[in-house]
Amino acid sequence: MTYLEERLAERNVKVLKKEVINGAHAGRIYRINAIDKENQNVNLVYKEVETDRSNELDLYSTSSNLIQQFNKVIAVWGSSPKAILMYDLNSPIKKGFELLSELDKKNLIESILNRLAALHSLSNDKNSNGLPTHRITYEWHGWCIDQMNRLGAQHHWIQTDWIKIITNAYEQLDFKNFEPQCPQVITHGDPHLENIFLNDGQIWLIDWEWAALSSPLRDITIMCQDIYDTRLIQFVKESYQELLNNDNLNISSQAYQRDFNYYYIDHTTMMLAWEIEKYFQDYTSEEKIKEIIEFKIGEIKRVTSEELELLR
Repeated sequence: MTYLEERLAERNVKVLKKEVINGAHAGRIYRINAIDKENQNVNLVYKEVETDRSNELDLYSTSSNLIQQFNKVIAVWGSSPKAILMYDLNSPIKKGFELLSELDKKNLIESILNRLAALHSLSNDKNSNGLPTHRITYEWHGWCIDQMNRLGAQHHWIQTDWIKIITNAYEQLDFKNFEPQCPQVITHGDPHLENIFLNDGQIWLIDWEWAALSSPLRDITIMCQDIYDTRLIQFVKESYQELLNNDNLNISSQAYQRDFNYYYIDHTTMMLAWEIEKYFQDYTSEEKIKEIIEFKIGEIKRVTSEELELLR
């Protein structure tokens, strides 16, 4: 009997069928069909995390009372192999998102933003939740430059000014001295559309490994990374600001704009590096990675120019 089966048996759950969920993610993930202790058929997901990626398990130990309303986690095992058991939420929102009409996309985005606003409005007392504080660094910049150089060594179509555009953004906007202008709130840390699910009429979030105290714009700009339409990105930006205003959060337009621009550039750089990594792992075609790079480089250039105008 495997660890998975032993652990579920301890909870009076009998495994009927299991399969590995393949993908570019950390750890090993299984989709399970089982019979629970009430003799009901249930679909579950069991995730064994890598030994150096256990921050999510620590979060469930220290802050489960804060985030339990946003996830469907059933059990956590801190002994080796460390693992999480949750209800199967079916397919992430990213699957099929591009096939939606513009109106349906906006309605779905509004549902996600409302859910994130509920998370961001929770108490952020550092002494009670044990969350770290997130700060922008040069980490994603360094990784992205390495990935671009690695890609350039293989393909002649890499444009020489792409790296310059990324580096200029961080240097011209003085990222080393950036301090968030918005209040520090509880953030998920990785709410791109592959980590967001719509199930039973509710939005759910998985993969809380990077949860931390930060500006709410940290989450919003990560969510934008699976959106390849500047009009929809602007819709996200304007809609969330309106939500915050309706919740009477005291954030000035200047602070909101500044945080959005800096976090958006940093996370676009991060996701660009990750998308290149997925290409190296054969999850993305050469044609697709070209499209992704061109869009994200264009966004970094656009938002850098926008922020420089504001600073003048």
